[in-house]
Amino acid sequence: MKRFLSIIALLGCSASILQAQEPTRPTFEKRVYVNGDNTYVHKDLPIYLYFSTSNDPNATKYLLKSKTTGDYANPMFFDTEGVNYIRHRWAVEQNTGKTVEPKIEVLFEVYADGLAPVTTSAFAGAPTYYNGGTVYYGKGLSITLNSRDAVSGLEAMHYSLNGGNYTNYTSPLTNFKEGTNNIYYFGSDNVGNAENTRTKSFIFDITAPVTNSVINGIKYGDNILSPTTTLSLPSSDNLSGLNRTLYNFDNGTDRRYYGNINIGSLADGQHTIYYYSYDNVKNEEVKKSLSFYLDKIPPVTTYSIDGDLCEKGSIKWVSTRSVVKLSATDNKAGVFKIYYRIGRSLETVHGETRVDYGAPISIPATYGAHVLKYDAMDNVENLSHNAYLTVYMDNLAPETGITYGRPQFFTRDTLFINSTTKIVLNATDRGSGVVKTEYAVDGGGMNAYSGNFTLANHGHRTITFKSTDCVNNVEELKTSKVFVDNKPPKIHHNFSIEPIGTKGDLKIYPNYTRLYLGATDRHVGTERILYSINGSAFTDYSSPQTLDISELNRFSQKQKYTVKVKAYDKLGNVAEETIEFYVGRDED
Repeated sequence: MKRFLSIIALLGCSASILQAQEPTRPTFEKRVYVNGDNTYVHKDLPIYLYFSTSNDPNATKYLLKSKTTGDYANPMFFDTEGVNYIRHRWAVEQNTGKTVEPKIEVLFEVYADGLAPVTTSAFAGAPTYYNGGTVYYGKGLSITLNSRDAVSGLEAMHYSLNGGNYTNYTSPLTNFKEGTNNIYYFGSDNVGNAENTRTKSFIFDITAPVTNSVINGIKYGDNILSPTTTLSLPSSDNLSGLNRTLYNFDNGTDRRYYGNINIGSLADGQHTIYYYSYDNVKNEEVKKSLSFYLDKIPPVTTYSIDGDLCEKGSIKWVSTRSVVKLSATDNKAGVFKIYYRIGRSLETVHGETRVDYGAPISIPATYGAHVLKYDAMDNVENLSHNAYLTVYMDNLAPETGITYGRPQFFTRDTLFINSTTKIVLNATDRGSGVVKTEYAVDGGGMNAYSGNFTLANHGHRTITFKSTDCVNNVEELKTSKVFVDNKPPKIHHNFSIEPIGTKGDLKIYPNYTRLYLGATDRHVGTERILYSINGSAFTDYSSPQTLDISELNRFSQKQKYTVKVKAYDKLGNVAEETIEFYVGRDED
């Protein structure tokens, strides 16, 4: 009967200690594991040796006892990790019962295993970021577990994710929650060795940052912005933190955002800023945009002058009735206000108080130059360049004088003229200049003065006149009174003796007769009397240079005499008279 020695290892148990927050670990019984011809036993298990004389499983088994090392048997413990040997001194040939030569020991191999597997984890496939001992992973993360066992071999790898029940690991882990994740894992071998729980904590971040756009400064209407306005792009990220924010204008090259963005260098017009952020594990935000209109063009200002205006070269004359109207147009945001100042010169106008334009501007009623400085601001505070308008206030009416030519004579507070006397109106104006002079005679209608004029009708006459300048300043009506004397003197003559006879229609005077001449004028008096005898040249009657006709014996010849007489008054009005008579005797 063949003898077989059966060795049976009995397994003991021990409790597992849970780490804080670790889910309940599965328990593992210390045991024997047979794999083909190899037998593995947990190193902590007690060993009892039995033998049988039959390989029948139901055959009687006999416990071996040791007399020499009884203190270390029943049970016995293996002292060596890995292979251990149960020995029989010399091998015996099974068919003959003789010792095998050369002599060899009979060895029974038993593998003692008291070491747990060693499990490692590998994180891969995702962006990684470390900050202050915390590790962050982004999209694509997978965790691979790998375990090694030196003796009996790996039974399984066990893991728990975020407090869930332990599960046997079969493939890489990819299903994580966003935020903090805790993974617990360990390996167990075929004889019940389980390693201490390993743990990894990490933050899984698959959400992109959130970026907003903020307009700082001047904004009007539907995102119409000023060149002084800035844009800011505040961003936030709830886990791994913001890495950077990028932006571009109008699909240009991306720029990194560091702070408020100045837009003043952009061209006037419509623009779009595109912006986005990504965090420290490369979660990238969907690109956002903000459209706006950059209004860099200030308003355009213009002026107009209503009322009196007279332009002479570069000089603009106005009156107190004139007003200046200001207007402005703007390409986009619209005009906010028009401002103006009024001063006496370009040098002083800057120091004058600025006034909001609201109604037509009256120029101060002070004669001379006035400078209007004006500009306009639109609704995004673009201020136009200063514009200047210089006007000259003419608040003085013209002055008109009247001049009477010759002949004229003044007496008894009255000026006497005649119908040939030329009357001249002389108008002057200090400012814009005279544009017309008018006159009326004796209350009649006004006549435009175009040159000297005369008055034909005899008698008292009244002339009214005025002038108007280029900005319609009208002189107060002036009056001049004059007497028009168109009537000549009345000639008188007398003989020194009565006639001594007649001849036809003519009287006869003796040859010693003398002729006395005279003339009277009603208004201005007689200035001169001239006479001519029988066609001789006219001679002044009673002048310092000649003897009076009455003082000479001019009629000594017996003949007919024709004496022509002219009498002039002081205005040159002349009367003429012819005196005819005979000198001789009556019988002649």
